[in-house]
Amino acid sequence: MKILLLNDEFYTTGASIAMLRLAERLVQNHEVSVMSRIEGEGEIKKKFEELGIPIVKDIQAGAIDLLIANTLLSGAHVAAAAPKVPVIWWLHEAEIGRDMILRFPQLAEGFKRASHIVCQTEFQRIVYGSFLFDSPATLHVLPFWNDAIYRQKNLQPEPKPAGKKRIVSIGTIEPRKRVFDTIMAVESLEAELRNQIECIFIGKYLQLPEGAQQLVDSFPDRYRMLGELPNDVALSYMASADLFVLASDSESQPLTIWEAFELEVPVCLSDLETYRHIGLRHARNVMMHPVGNVEMLSVNLSALLTSAKFRKNLTRAGKSLLLKNLTNDWADEFERIIHRVFTESEIKKLGY
Repeated sequence: MKILLLNDEFYTTGASIAMLRLAERLVQNHEVSVMSRIEGEGEIKKKFEELGIPIVKDIQAGAIDLLIANTLLSGAHVAAAAPKVPVIWWLHEAEIGRDMILRFPQLAEGFKRASHIVCQTEFQRIVYGSFLFDSPATLHVLPFWNDAIYRQKNLQPEPKPAGKKRIVSIGTIEPRKRVFDTIMAVESLEAELRNQIECIFIGKYLQLPEGAQQLVDSFPDRYRMLGELPNDVALSYMASADLFVLASDSESQPLTIWEAFELEVPVCLSDLETYRHIGLRHARNVMMHPVGNVEMLSVNLSALLTSAKFRKNLTRAGKSLLLKNLTNDWADEFERIIHRVFTESEIKKLGY
């Protein structure tokens, strides 16, 4: 089967990693090519090239049997391509996707045209309910798990300064990730603990509030912006962390949470509705704070950085949840969806 993957961009995001992992599976049995909605370079592009997957500029009618479109932002492309080729639309966004549709209504056309839609969580089904209720697409809820950790033959934690406690945050530096909250929570800690902390921020730099940038500039040893890193390097930093923090105001199913669980790193999150749908519970397997509540985030940081017993109980529960989820092979299920879509398309060509 000739399959074209439509990715959003080639820099490292959870959605791009998911598409790369799918490509690694599909290239074993299919003829695969990839294009990006926005042209550019990035670590993910290098990985596609290493797989020998051609990077193309446009969708050529008749040249492919199936299109897999990544992220909500490809909605207009889904609508344009669907009359010519069956499309699987893989959605990775939750509330932010709904907000994007309100700003760019043309994205919603994808719900009318896609053959099948793949979500990561039941929460997305709720978020997009008003678009799905009359969509002709078949909907699937398929959680995605990144197996990059298990590919590392000898994953070594990144060295850290003696006597330091390392907080790691991975994600694009943009307002939605609320990096400012993490920085202000650290600043709110007792001076003795605060002076022991090194915060590592990994991800493409887009925007940081002025106040946060001033603190980053004033304390370069405390706040380190490393930019986009290869996945294996990011994992080595995660393995060295005393704590992983993701203070976002919108997420779907962040891969970094599961990576932290596997590496037995305690996790601090904002209290988002989506997390309830994937089994995350405050003080059971993660610590949570209401979005924007810097004081509570600071309390959570302090508790996890100062209590070894609390850390151990939390990380054990997180890894237990992960291992239960890993019993399902998401790639097998995705490939079954692909064959179903293709078969339905062939039946339709016969007039049935």
